[in-house]
Amino acid sequence: MEPLGTTDGRIDAVGTADQGVRFAWTPTGPQTAVRVVVRDGDAVVWDSGPVATSEPWLRSPSGVRFAPWRRHDWEARIDSGASVTTARGAFTPAPTDERAWHDADWVAATDGAPETDHARERSRDGSLAAPVLARTIAAGAPVTRALLAVTAGGHVDVRVDGRLATDEVLSPTTTHWDQRVQVVLHDLTPAFADGGGHDLGLELGRGFFGMTNANVWAWERAPWHAEPRVRALLRLEREDGAVEVIGTGPDWTARRGTILLDDLYGGEIHDLRRRPGRPSAGAVRPAVVVPGPGGRLEARLEQPIRVVEELVPDSVVETAPGEWVVAFPRVIAGWVRLRLPGGAAGSTVRIRYGERLRADGLPNADDEKHYFADGFQTDEVTLDDDAVTWEPRFSYKGFRYVQVSGWPSDAGPAPSDFVACVVRTDAAVTSTFTVDDDLLQWIHDATVRTMENNLHGYPTDTPKYEKNGWTGDAAVGADMFLTDLDAAAVLTKWVGDLAETTTPGHPPALIAPNAGVFGVDERAPVWHAALATVPWDLYRHTGDPAVLGAHVETIEEYARFELSRSPGGIADTILGDWVAPGTDPGGGNPPEDSRVPATAFLVRILDTVARIDDVLGRDGSWAATAADDVRRAFVDAFVVDGVVRGPRDEGFRQSHQVLALAFDVVRSPADRASIAAALAADVRARGDHLDTGAIGTKWLLPVLTDAGYADVALAVARQTTVPSWGAWWAAGATSTFEHWDLAARSHGHYFLGTVDDWLTGYVAGLRPVSPGWRRFLVAPAVCGAVGAASCSVRTPYGTAGVRWSAAGGVVTLTVDVPPGTTAEVRLPDGSSTEFGPGSHTVSSALA
Repeated sequence: MEPLGTTDGRIDAVGTADQGVRFAWTPTGPQTAVRVVVRDGDAVVWDSGPVATSEPWLRSPSGVRFAPWRRHDWEARIDSGASVTTARGAFTPAPTDERAWHDADWVAATDGAPETDHARERSRDGSLAAPVLARTIAAGAPVTRALLAVTAGGHVDVRVDGRLATDEVLSPTTTHWDQRVQVVLHDLTPAFADGGGHDLGLELGRGFFGMTNANVWAWERAPWHAEPRVRALLRLEREDGAVEVIGTGPDWTARRGTILLDDLYGGEIHDLRRRPGRPSAGAVRPAVVVPGPGGRLEARLEQPIRVVEELVPDSVVETAPGEWVVAFPRVIAGWVRLRLPGGAAGSTVRIRYGERLRADGLPNADDEKHYFADGFQTDEVTLDDDAVTWEPRFSYKGFRYVQVSGWPSDAGPAPSDFVACVVRTDAAVTSTFTVDDDLLQWIHDATVRTMENNLHGYPTDTPKYEKNGWTGDAAVGADMFLTDLDAAAVLTKWVGDLAETTTPGHPPALIAPNAGVFGVDERAPVWHAALATVPWDLYRHTGDPAVLGAHVETIEEYARFELSRSPGGIADTILGDWVAPGTDPGGGNPPEDSRVPATAFLVRILDTVARIDDVLGRDGSWAATAADDVRRAFVDAFVVDGVVRGPRDEGFRQSHQVLALAFDVVRSPADRASIAAALAADVRARGDHLDTGAIGTKWLLPVLTDAGYADVALAVARQTTVPSWGAWWAAGATSTFEHWDLAARSHGHYFLGTVDDWLTGYVAGLRPVSPGWRRFLVAPAVCGAVGAASCSVRTPYGTAGVRWSAAGGVVTLTVDVPPGTTAEVRLPDGSSTEFGPGSHTVSSALA
């Protein structure tokens, strides 16, 4: 079988970058060299020549630019030393050179920035309604290819003749519009193929570009803040050889549509009486040419956001007269689609979304911390006379339950009137995990669902409340994102967002993207470390150093800065082991000496910089030396009587012990053994409970297992009383919470689900050793106490997998090793072996 070829991670990709393109294939056998040839029609536009490499990918050099709009075909001739196989693919670059856009203006319904005071109330007059920019495309010869390039301040729904022409939502993705503006390329050939006249419409949503709902993260004060705007180019290739390029400009029209207000946090207000042809429809006026955002054009490389799944209700119950609660099977990110009856013009249906139910039986759609000035998680739709299927378009919510008020029928709604639309970045699941323990299986499944709920162009911290790309969350979650999901592209995009918040003499912001107000110039190396560690995790999982090369200077600059503000090698942080047991359910630091985690993370930052420099052939000796200096400072200040203790600690802190061991901060074998023993003893003394928060939890069970306390780790994982994953499970949760307390504000945070690293890497026993999974470890650590487990991960070389079962004192283990890789297998009886490509089965006595 011919190997499958992908371009920038996609098959037959439309809208790629025009340089630095990554060509990849799944190997079918050994590889010693490869030659990639790219053609535009019959013309060869790039020939790599023979390249000696065993890696199943090759990236074109930055000096080679492929023509936008043009379909390019490529082939990789893969040499095994004995035979040659061929992988093939195709791609079409997006136009990102400003010269390609000379035929298109930025257009909007109006210029300027929206007023934010009482926008929800003021929106009723239509002045803030989502604009629809439109143009009639004249008839001509049949169309062989129709491509639409779109870039926007905000989001764009594309319609042809009034019907949605793509399956994307919330597109393009949020960026720092003053630094990067995404270009999205849509293939609209099916809509224009007949050559007839068609109406092209672009409806604009506000997103984080033109937000009207004032909030604590100050998106309404961003430097780019303005009314939504769009710039687009439609390119039609006709059968007669003609090529037409039609750009947005003053010859387009603008009208205010049915969406009176759209707000990522507050929800949407729709008035269906404003549909075209109705008496209340918005007036059609010429489009206004406006200034565009100042950022450079960049092709969107991460997967689009889509409705990826639809769920039907478990129940629909009238909890009070006229108040209906619709329950769905699980917590999701997205919205509800309604089938609304006709004959009730002027009636307004209100939908409030919540992840859990309050004591009164209604969904918790409350803004408890007063983050928002003008509404939260609420949609409203006013009907006209027609029955209609309706859904929001430019806001997503975190929810399991919805409260429906004002249903325009005495009989009330039926379950068939509701569909929950799951909305997220369309990143495929790339792993499998099974275990013969219901709780451990639930932990994995709930964690993956929660990660999926937090992918919307970047990793977010909750789909309900903040929708922000918190650095600490991404730092602890990157490993499991890259193991379980096809998340490399979206994390790479986010690293670019984060790097843009960093300037000389300043740390990265606490959230990215960022409006430039919140979390800027803080002292939080525990969170800032993401700037170094997430690119490193990307390299570990993909084997591709491009992300390291793109940001190494920024990473080095930040590491030097953090070191410079850490006198004597002792760092400090405003954010430590967040939401550890005993803290406020709404969030907080534990009573710990914040210098301990900060200094441990300073070691990790410096070690990571040294490793990055080594990969890139740079001199990282300064970072390695500084890391050792900080290690000595840490031991002198915080290692006391064989445990890690800060002078400002209130009691024993599990997380301090975990970080000292996980980051190799403490290297003395005697101290390491003492610290591990103290950690295990504290867990036992707490009745097999953890006492770690968002930071320490990721490494707690791996550290215990590596130190010889796998039984303690398993006892923690199987715990069912607070604080534990099992307590959530016993309470009927379907996702992972923001806090161990069952009163947790959010049921949509993944950062306490990082135990998944231990489930896949230690229970099943599968984890990478060398970059790109070129070499991986198979080392199940709880055989016997657990009866069976399996895990598979789609790596750049193919699927790596393990499945094992224990019975009668014997463990039978099967390892699947992709071409070009090696598995190091450590068996329960203490022996070890290595396997090359193929499927291998081996047995071992239990230890």
